[in-house]
Amino acid sequence: MNPKPLRHIDLHSEAGRLEALYRQIDEPRGVAVVCHPHPLHGGTLHNKVVFRASRGLERENVATLRFNFRGAGTSQGRHDNGQGEQQDVEAAINWLQARHKDARLFLAGFSFGAWVASRVAWARDDVAAMVLIGSPVNKYDMDYIRHAPQPILFLQGSEDEFGEVDKLAKIVEGCRNAELIVVNGADHFFKNQVEIVEETVAEWIAEVLGKK
Repeated sequence: MNPKPLRHIDLHSEAGRLEALYRQIDEPRGVAVVCHPHPLHGGTLHNKVVFRASRGLERENVATLRFNFRGAGTSQGRHDNGQGEQQDVEAAINWLQARHKDARLFLAGFSFGAWVASRVAWARDDVAAMVLIGSPVNKYDMDYIRHAPQPILFLQGSEDEFGEVDKLAKIVEGCRNAELIVVNGADHFFKNQVEIVEETVAEWIAEVLGKK
């Protein structure tokens, strides 16, 4: 891996300017948009789980772009309950693809970010794989993901208060190509176990890239 320093960049969606951090990697094996948890509950691009997921991707030579949804941090606009936030993800994808036209595209997210990222990914044919962490299946209906064609990693804590493992497992069973990895004893935020997020994401994405 030959990473360059993080760059602060501006994205532009229908909500206006969105603040973002871009980790460029020389000759990346892929590019990834990484989405943060619920902005009304303190979620931003600086979230520890989002940071660790990005690190895992970067370890496998995947350039990452994490950004603040509309209304979060210094991003313009207002929270839109996951609807407008999908447009924000599309803006991030467009920015990456304009700079890395031939790179494989991955979408990743944590909690609310996992839900939003998955809603964008399953409807597109250019997303190579999804990494969904702390999927909030107790709050949002995610049955649609059964129809997603791409490989999916579901990473969940066994004590996740927003996503019961048994409920998520039933969804995973109906998916075409999904793997559920449960971290024993971890809560929704992987307290005291957040390093496992980085390790697991790196190992899983390495396997996906190896199948190219």
